[in-house]
Amino acid sequence: MSYKFIDLFCGAGGFSYGLEMAGFKCIGGIELKEVIAKTHQLNHKHSKTISGDIRKITPEKFSKIIGTNHVDVIIGGPPCPTFSTIGDAKIRSVTGKPTSEDPRNQLFLEYLKYVDYFKPDIFVIENVPNFMTKYKGAIFNTAVEIIENIGKNETINGEGLYEVVKPVQVVNSVYYGVPQTRRRMMLVAHKKSNITFKYPKPTHYYDQDEKYKKLLKPCTTVEDAISDLPTITDNWRISEMPYSKNTNLTEFQKIMRRNSNGKTIKNNICRMSNDRAKKVFQHMEQGSKYMDLPPEVRQILPFREDIFKDRLKRLVMKEPSWTVIAHIGMDGYMYIHPTENRTLSVREAARIQSFPDEFEFIGNQQETYIQVGNAVPPLLGKAIGESIMNFLDEYTK
Repeated sequence: MSYKFIDLFCGAGGFSYGLEMAGFKCIGGIELKEVIAKTHQLNHKHSKTISGDIRKITPEKFSKIIGTNHVDVIIGGPPCPTFSTIGDAKIRSVTGKPTSEDPRNQLFLEYLKYVDYFKPDIFVIENVPNFMTKYKGAIFNTAVEIIENIGKNETINGEGLYEVVKPVQVVNSVYYGVPQTRRRMMLVAHKKSNITFKYPKPTHYYDQDEKYKKLLKPCTTVEDAISDLPTITDNWRISEMPYSKNTNLTEFQKIMRRNSNGKTIKNNICRMSNDRAKKVFQHMEQGSKYMDLPPEVRQILPFREDIFKDRLKRLVMKEPSWTVIAHIGMDGYMYIHPTENRTLSVREAARIQSFPDEFEFIGNQQETYIQVGNAVPPLLGKAIGESIMNFLDEYTK
């Protein structure tokens, strides 16, 4: 019998999909935006995914929707715009208020209400690393304190039911086979016992101590990730196309294609870059960024150079990508194809996030790009899921 979990702030479902790859069963999800909830529902057949504001959906109501008040695991990433550097600046410019006053900072409290109601054996809060340090650690320390007091009135000794696994770790997706450097905080807490959750050990080598180089697999590169995808051009509008090759596939490509039909792939549309941008692309080498260009080239597509030093960046074929973020939904200039004068397609970005090819995104072009950029890479989710599975197998003996 599979362990069951729910995913709060589920997004498109990268984290959910990773846990399902590890052998879990997703039975419910909550996502604010309707089109994103549809993507999660489509790709998680056993889940009852609803669209709505979690602040207006009580745990009791949600338990009736999913048909049970028992789940083994809760996962989720409360929205983090005020914890990231980009989000902090944007919110200040729009509202004129300190980000400490943003109500989204309190959404993790809604997550913990669900923990208090469902009492899972283990749960994970995923967020940006700055969650631990923003406002001098005030929100992070508050979260830990609340967690350690959940169920305090239900125990004989007056102690809380849960312990936070310390130190809370920041994990890098590239260490687990994802073709991208992406650092995320994973706060794990579980019911007190003599069994302790252990974070997954890295499987791939990137920038660790040299002594690990021979012990781990080489990191997955952009070439490993996308070289078998259909050949397209700027402004491509045919979503479903045949693969460009079916032989000599990389290990990563085989994993991505494992449950696909093996013939065609969807979501391979690409935005149209303006003519000035494409002229600039022609001057960019792999790995170069906007400020590496001569002044006369930068004037073709001028930006505030004191702010947008890396406004344009061309990916490197033989290296992992840098972090894919939701801004890829705006113009994609930070993700220029390594060898072609265009930005990445939705599917190429999804591959770099380690979404298997059977995973289909619903929505218009911008919506699908944003769903990809906001997701937890499934292969990172799988690594965390396997460690959760190991914990639960010991805990439930």
